Amino acid sequence: MKSYLGLVPQYEKVHKKNNRISVICIVLSVLLVTAIFSMADMAIRAQKNYFIKTQGEYHISLTDIDDETAALLNARIDVSLCGWVLQGCTGSLGGKTVSFVGANENAFTTLTEMNIQTGTYPTDENEVLLNEAALNSLGLSIGDTVSISIPNGSQKEYFITGTFEDMSSLLKADVYGVALSENGFRMIADENAKNGSTFRILFKNGVSIQNAIEEIKSTYGLNDEQVAENTALLGLMGQSENSTMQSLYIVAAFLVILVLIAGTVMIAASFNTNVLERVQFYGLLRCLGASKKQVQHFVILQGIRQSIKGVPIGLIAGQIITWCACLLLKYISLDRFSEIPLFQFSWIGLIAGAIIGFLIVLLASLAPAKKASRVSPVTAISGNMELANKRAANTKLFHVETSMGIFHALSGKKNLFLMTCSFAISIMMFLSFQVMVVFLNQGMPALSSSAADISISKGNTYLNNSLIQEINSISGVDKVYGRMEQSDLTASYNDESGTVTLVSYDDIQFKWAKDDLNNGSITPAQENEGYVLVTYYDGMTWNVGDTVILGTAKGNKQVTIAGILSTINAQNSAGSNGYMICSEDTFSDIIGNPGYTTIDIQLSGKGNDDTVNSIKNLLTSDSFISDKRLSNSESQSSYYTGAIFIYGFLIIIALITVFNIFNSMNASVASRTRQYGIMRSIGMGTNQLYKMIAAEAITYAVLGCIVGCVLGLPLNKMMFLFLITDKWGIDWSIPVSSLLLIVLLCLISAAIAIGRPIKQISKMAIVDTVKVQQ
Repeated sequence: MKSYLGLVPQYEKVHKKNNRISVICIVLSVLLVTAIFSMADMAIRAQKNYFIKTQGEYHISLTDIDDETAALLNARIDVSLCGWVLQGCTGSLGGKTVSFVGANENAFTTLTEMNIQTGTYPTDENEVLLNEAALNSLGLSIGDTVSISIPNGSQKEYFITGTFEDMSSLLKADVYGVALSENGFRMIADENAKNGSTFRILFKNGVSIQNAIEEIKSTYGLNDEQVAENTALLGLMGQSENSTMQSLYIVAAFLVILVLIAGTVMIAASFNTNVLERVQFYGLLRCLGASKKQVQHFVILQGIRQSIKGVPIGLIAGQIITWCACLLLKYISLDRFSEIPLFQFSWIGLIAGAIIGFLIVLLASLAPAKKASRVSPVTAISGNMELANKRAANTKLFHVETSMGIFHALSGKKNLFLMTCSFAISIMMFLSFQVMVVFLNQGMPALSSSAADISISKGNTYLNNSLIQEINSISGVDKVYGRMEQSDLTASYNDESGTVTLVSYDDIQFKWAKDDLNNGSITPAQENEGYVLVTYYDGMTWNVGDTVILGTAKGNKQVTIAGILSTINAQNSAGSNGYMICSEDTFSDIIGNPGYTTIDIQLSGKGNDDTVNSIKNLLTSDSFISDKRLSNSESQSSYYTGAIFIYGFLIIIALITVFNIFNSMNASVASRTRQYGIMRSIGMGTNQLYKMIAAEAITYAVLGCIVGCVLGLPLNKMMFLFLITDKWGIDWSIPVSSLLLIVLLCLISAAIAIGRPIKQISKMAIVDTVKVQQ
């Protein structure tokens, strides 16, 4: 051994258990960082692929520009691909509305959400692609000629060169899709094409898109209304100026900082306990002539050696957890999650875990290193670094052993601080990530209980009420429910006046509405005439209990607001004061009973295309049937992607909490083994020892839970108001279930964690515990 630092590996061989505890702590910390960064990276990749698939791969779209400006934009060195996507014109085919789209092949396949299914892209102005549903419904084939009514009302013959995949937007709108070449679209375009056509731009990698947008605006004289972001894609790239995305960036940055603090606290607590346990050893080093600097280097080298062992294991474990999350998504639906990256390494997660892991170890070892270097050679020989306590344990409130346990926990201020933080930070992380679950659930309306698979409407004509019974008798139909709607009703409140859209709900829709209730109660609106629900909107001044006067053809009607909802299903657009929801009896009293504006249908597990065709056979030719199954499936895929990763974060935090508590309590008990041996030598029984250690553990846990709740609940509220209330108007309330879950997890983990070390100490001979090596 050429250097005193050569003692480090020798010491680790003798104290394998203590070394293992520190390594495990490093593994947990690195696993936490790696798993969260890797899962976030994979989630972003998956969502990015999803939005490219459903919206097209472009960054911005421009409107109302000329071809000369388009050519200049195409010549920019920061532009990877750009092109016109021409829309807005409609015609008819086989008695159904046709939506035309025109673009060149590169723009069609990359900048739009449309994908060629079979055949080739049209190059001639008389060639077209049809969506697959149109081709199948009309009994056509590739190579056939089809006559389509174009925007000016005339018929035009087209040669079918291929098909493109069905899109949810076409199925929901109950229209056929026809794709033409750019020149082919321009030949038939009418005045509506100006509003529907955009020039889409995909920038090269590494471009600062916001700077590019500002440069394009100033160079070509464009205003804000002419430039639109692809918010979802730019948001996932971290380059969106959208207010919601900016809020998410801030929250994400805060959560990252919280995770880093958690990792630092976990390792610092372990290292601090190790220093307390090895006081006598450091004192002996000082007696043999080691300087304070040398002792510091000794402790830091210990930490680095442990990190060399722990960091790689943490990186591998974090990556495996990420792969498991991706596999779970594939297992849910291989078709739906075909874009999920599988068995790919997240270099962001691995690099972040490695760098942050080593940095955390280095930072966490500095304070214990300084503490070890201050060990006095004289006092350290006794094995006790702490100054003698001037006060004894207070035994007035509890038994002696319980009082001593509490006293042990409270006597070491730094150890108490780190142990308390270890519990508290877990609670704070759990409560912070819990807000993301609420954000996810609020942002996915297709997953609500009221989401319809099929919607039927008839334009400005009402549907007959008896249609519900007829549809309900069809095999494969689960639920059928209708809504009557009346737009542009005058609504007066105090001196203010605006408009609302009145919507009727039946009992089942009122039942579902309870999930969307922000304030008030559903029952009065459901059971009594004259009571309504309203939907939240920005700048809303109405409150529960307010009375509003509605101006109708029957005269003025007074209604009372019973509750406020966060969202609603409706066919017509909202008025200036949003929507009002009432019972069918109240609607009939205010407006009359003209019939349903919309009938929604939920299919059972047996429901399929034959069920939809049976429904169509009941309808007249002027009815519109909106098939929302594909759009619901797309929304569910986005939801499941977010849910797997966000709930994955929570599960990881919960597991890390359990392991960290077990590790910390093991280290804490191990550090006092000699003290416990002395107490047993003077008559302390096993049960008394158990109660004393339990009291110490519970003290740490209770204080940690209190601090975690005191700090975590305000964080939860701040994030909730920032992300949820501002967008959906939902009032914050204490997340009781989540809070109880993490607090009980901490308390139970602390109670279980002390069992094993107590049994080990109890089995040891008293002489061995007193002589335990430090």
